[in-house]
Amino acid sequence: MLNRQNKSSIFLLSLILGLSFYLCACTSEQSRQQIEGWHQLRATGKVSLDKQDYSGAEKSFKAALKIADDMGFQPIREAVSLADLSRVCLATDNVSLAATVSARALTLAHKRFQARKKQTDELQSALAQCLYNTAAVLAKAKRYDQSAISYREARNMFVDLYARSPVNTSDLLVGFYLAQTIDNLGISYKELGQLKEARQAYLSVEDNRIVEGIPYFLKVKLVNDYCQIPDTSKEDKQKYAAILGCMPPQT
Repeated sequence: MLNRQNKSSIFLLSLILGLSFYLCACTSEQSRQQIEGWHQLRATGKVSLDKQDYSGAEKSFKAALKIADDMGFQPIREAVSLADLSRVCLATDNVSLAATVSARALTLAHKRFQARKKQTDELQSALAQCLYNTAAVLAKAKRYDQSAISYREARNMFVDLYARSPVNTSDLLVGFYLAQTIDNLGISYKELGQLKEARQAYLSVEDNRIVEGIPYFLKVKLVNDYCQIPDTSKEDKQKYAAILGCMPPQT
């Protein structure tokens, strides 16, 4: 009787294990198919974007984002899909889509520390580029309150990327985008009449060796735009120009 019970227990255990392996295999195959579908939709979207078929590109990129959502917490794929959609926004000046994509990117940015550390650079790079693009669309539509929020978060991530980058071509590229983001953030604040915040945005170039990675022509632009902020003293203009190694504009 005991031997029969043991055999039944072993059979039941084997059945459970077999079912578990089967379910794991099915889940793994489903995940593989989803990942392949995500890559295929991104590729299709890029082709459409290159052909200026923006409706087709938007459709493909949204479908890719849907797959990322269906897979659970996939921060890299979600961020990359949002960055793809932000390029459609930029090409079409689609303010409604830009606002939606920006809101999602900001939500994901606040969760970015939940991602694995080795994914940090890739995640922040995609999110920063996404927010940079959507903020440009929002600023063009004079929705400066929204563009300031997106530019500010993009700047924070570009600063992090710059601080961790070696001094090479990649570092200079981050410096280029960072300088543009700081300038646009300052302009957004200026348009909102928040002059103190505008000056603080420009002065953030002093952090994390940022000045070293900014191309000279952008240093000149930063100085010129800083000097256009109302109620900025001549002394402050000269100090800012000195930080960037430029001459203040002649007035």
